[in-house]
Amino acid sequence: MNSRNAVSATIYSVAVMLILSGCASVRPDINPLLDQKAAVLSRQAKSFNQHILASKGTGWARLETKTRTDKYKIAWAAVFPNKIRITFLLSGLPVETIVANGKKIIFVSHTREHAKHSYTAKDPDMEDYIRVPVKLSEMISLLLGRLPVKKFEEAYFSTSDPSLSTIILKQDWKGRKQTLHFNGKGKVNALKSITAAGKMVYEVTLLKYSAYAFGEIPTQIEIKDLENNRLIIDIKNFVPNPPIKESVFQLTESG
Repeated sequence: MNSRNAVSATIYSVAVMLILSGCASVRPDINPLLDQKAAVLSRQAKSFNQHILASKGTGWARLETKTRTDKYKIAWAAVFPNKIRITFLLSGLPVETIVANGKKIIFVSHTREHAKHSYTAKDPDMEDYIRVPVKLSEMISLLLGRLPVKKFEEAYFSTSDPSLSTIILKQDWKGRKQTLHFNGKGKVNALKSITAAGKMVYEVTLLKYSAYAFGEIPTQIEIKDLENNRLIIDIKNFVPNPPIKESVFQLTESG
């Protein structure tokens, strides 16, 4: 290789390194002990109430968009990780039932607003149905008293939060990251899903925890997206690990 080609190759290599380093996510240089603490707190959040594998309950759900607000009473039965039957009621009368059995999701209108229909999906995105872009499995986690913390490869404290109450979780999931926010008592009070560029996809805010004989669960939950569409869930009654028959997640022809 002559000197001119060698110089060109060197310049090309340096350019590639600069481009790749610019595209790579910046990992702050933090004390390893703090990284260990962030990892421990994140694992604790992910394992929160993992002993709850099923639940039944009632409560309220309020859907807010720029143009309307709808409030329903809800009743559900759910089984980890992707089975649920939830009914929305107005004035005590059922309006809509959604059933997911891990293979498909089914919608039934009790007011004949639409015909019964279903889609094949193991873990569908719920944006078209509840206005905010969360996965069905994340909704089920919340109704089981869990926290929808995703699998992560790395956890570290955010350098923009000197109080060490915000942890960033890196993961190989469509280029997104997740942040956990802790209150003064060490409880998770918010989770955010963000893009690699830092743009928020949605935020889950845990407004209230309630104590039961088996422990605590979040009972007031707000989910909102970047457009400020909101789903507010207020859990009133909660039964952990009840026996739930498989037939609950199957619909007859009559619905």
